[in-house]
Amino acid sequence: MKAATSLTDKDLEGGPAIGDSRTFLAPEWVREVARVVQGARKTDAEFKKLATGFSLRLLYLITDIPQELREVYSDSQVVVSVQLDRGTVRKLRIGAEPSEEKSDFTVTSDYGVAKKIFTGELNAATSFINRQFKVEPLRRLYRNPRFAAKSIVTGNAILKIARQVPTTFLPEA
Repeated sequence: MKAATSLTDKDLEGGPAIGDSRTFLAPEWVREVARVVQGARKTDAEFKKLATGFSLRLLYLITDIPQELREVYSDSQVVVSVQLDRGTVRKLRIGAEPSEEKSDFTVTSDYGVAKKIFTGELNAATSFINRQFKVEPLRRLYRNPRFAAKSIVTGNAILKIARQVPTTFLPEA
């Protein structure tokens, strides 16, 4: 199995300008999305205000990835672990195995759902309600509806920014 790639907030500063298309969920694409989102805090006052009050440790498990990505990760899944601290990406880890670090939530979906959410074909909130992706521990969302609502709003803002990264998609497995 290939080793996971880990980055910190310092790794996400600077970097290449947006221009080249990257493959959805490939390590380079994930890093570029994180870099662009990180940069948006400096250029978008509304996003900075929204993100600054948001901290979260999230593990996103995407299953049934296309064959080309299976070769990259040596597995049929990819795991993206991100730690946001007041809107700043502190850690980002990309690999086939979950991080040993504690997460607040684990989100699971297949590649097709992740792709449709990213492209806007599916709405994340609707997909959650329709059980197209799973969030654990679910009861924590219900215990704190304010956090759940802020997560949806912040997540949608992050998606809007992430869509600025030129992205190519592989055929589904």
